[in-house]
Formats: sequence, C-alpha cells, structure tokens
Amino acid sequence: MNSPLIVRASSILAGLTMTLLLAGWIVPFIQFSSASQFDFWSVWLLCMVILALPFSLLEIALAKRSKTSPLPALMVLTREADAKPAWRMTGWLAAGVMTLIAGGLLYHSASMLFEGLGHQPSSLMSYLSVGLIIAGVLLSLVPRYVLIIVASIAVIIATVLSFVQMGVGNWQWTAFSLKEWAWAVSLALIATGLGYGMYWQLNASQPVEKASNTVLPIWAGQLAGGVMIAVVQGFHGTQSLWFYGIGLLAGAAFLLALLREQLQARGLNMALQWLFILAGLLLWLVPMQPVLTTLTVILALVVCLLYAIFSGWIMKISHLRKALNFDQEAIYNLWRIAMRLIIPLSIIVAIIGLIVPA
Repeated sequence: MNSPLIVRASSILAGLTMTLLLAGWIVPFIQFSSASQFDFWSVWLLCMVILALPFSLLEIALAKRSKTSPLPALMVLTREADAKPAWRMTGWLAAGVMTLIAGGLLYHSASMLFEGLGHQPSSLMSYLSVGLIIAGVLLSLVPRYVLIIVASIAVIIATVLSFVQMGVGNWQWTAFSLKEWAWAVSLALIATGLGYGMYWQLNASQPVEKASNTVLPIWAGQLAGGVMIAVVQGFHGTQSLWFYGIGLLAGAAFLLALLREQLQARGLNMALQWLFILAGLLLWLVPMQPVLTTLTVILALVVCLLYAIFSGWIMKISHLRKALNFDQEAIYNLWRIAMRLIIPLSIIVAIIGLIVPA
C-alpha cells in the first residue's frame, strides 16, 4: 500500500495527528500557568512560520535527494557532500529519539488510561506501562496506514470531547520568558514530528517535483493540530482520556513501524533491531519520566540543529536547490537563511531555556 495517494494522505494525517499527540504529551510539562496565553501561542505561531515550515521543506528535499529513509540516506548524502563520516551519527541519534518519543507516548497513554480509571488501584499504573509497551510493539507489525488512521480518529474524537467539556478557557496576555520560548520552539519542531525523519521517510520513495507542493498540506495539518491543542489546552474527562490514550498507543506503534523499516533498510539484523527499540521503550519504566521527557525534547532539538547545520553549511548548494525546486531564487535564499542562521540560533536559545532553571 505505497501508492502516491496513500502516502500523501498518510503524510497529511501524520502532520495533524502526531501534532495533537505529541503536543498533548509535551504541554503538561510546560512550566507556566495553565491559563490560555496569547503571548505564548503567538510566538508558537511565529515559530511555525520561521522554523517548522523551512524544516519541513528540508525533510522533503532530503527525501527527494536521497530517495530512501534517513539512516541509509546519510551514508549517501555525506559522501556526496564530502563530509566527515561522523555526520552519519545524526541519523542514529534521530532513530534513538524516535524510540524515546514512542516510549514517551506509550507511558503517557498508560497515564491517560490510569487517570480515566480514577487512579485505582494504585498498583495498576505499573502494569499498564508494561502492558502498553508490549501492545505498542505488537501493533507496530500492523500496516502503518491503518495505525495512523486509528490514531487520527481517536485523537480527533478526544479533542472534540475535551472541547465540549472545557470550552476555550480564559485567554490573557502575560509576561514572556526564555523558558516559554524554549517550549514554543519545541512545540513547533518536535511536537509537529520534525527532526527524526518521519516525513522524510514517508515521502522517500515518492516522486516529488516541487517540495512545497508536498510540504504545504503537511504544514497545514501541523498548524491545525497545534491550534486545536491551544484551544483545548490538554485532554479532560474520562471519555476524552480513553480516546486520547488509544490515539497515543496507535501513534507510538506508527513511529515504531517507521523505525523498524529504517533499521531494516540500514541492514541491522532482527535481534539488534528489537534490542535498539526495546532499550528506548523500557527506559520509560524508570521513575524519572519528567526528566526523561525534557531530555528527549533536548535530544530531538539537537537532531534538528545538526540537520540544519549539515544542510545549511555542509551540503552542496546545488543539491538542495535542485531538490527544493522553488520558482523564485529569492524564496530559496530566504529558506537558506532560515537553515543557516534562524533555525540554529533559535534551537540553541531554546536548549539554553530548557536547561537553565526558571
């Protein structure tokens, strides 16, 4: 089921669905008032334009250039760019981030189901965590287009139910901080599914004449997902929590399915594939989930930073120019400025904001 129509639909659904799932996972860890804030979400919207859109274009351009998934692609891309082999570690770091994010979604799914059960009995959370890791691994064997459809339906129902119960909240302007910048950047890049090669992998085998034709629908889905999270500010109510938990499970399995394909394409044997995956998943059973969430976000930002530096400063200009195929040279120049300066500097400041105590 790799027809262009299915792949295109999967990419757009992934943009909307993964943003809802990942933002819903990250938002509870954001250290500011739970009240709706115009300033924070305005900055997030700015980040979607100046960070997420250029980076989405990068992923599709790399997919078009390499015609394969990130792990094997970096061997070719580094050779073409006459870059040091050490740059290939970026792909492995991205794969590690993908398994950590999948583990985070599975743990969050267990938390949502546990909360939906009224936190009773107290020992149930441990069993749910282990059970959902097993379920996520098994479900990753299901065709990925089925998983993304299930995740989409579940999380959209959860969002609607939460909106019906809670409404839009009391929006207000507040003082903006470095920490909020860090989370705005994280929501724009990491919560939209960028950095670890999801859109790259989904579009690697498809003919793409213009990157913007593929990216804009995906970006619109990401934007819609972020706006929906901004409105509902999380998921509330038993039914909403259950549907969100199901969506998280299917979304995590979707990521694991993509990761297995990458590892297989890179030539890892089956035992090493599962060892790599399980190591990232089982780490979430250690009782340090808030720290692990922040660490995962930081590592994901580092991956985005490395890709931005590699594409902006290491790759040959002609390679990406041809892959992007913009109509106007000025648009390409703006994109290149974003990759070389705006995205790296924004990420560095965001990482500082995540590390420095509030």
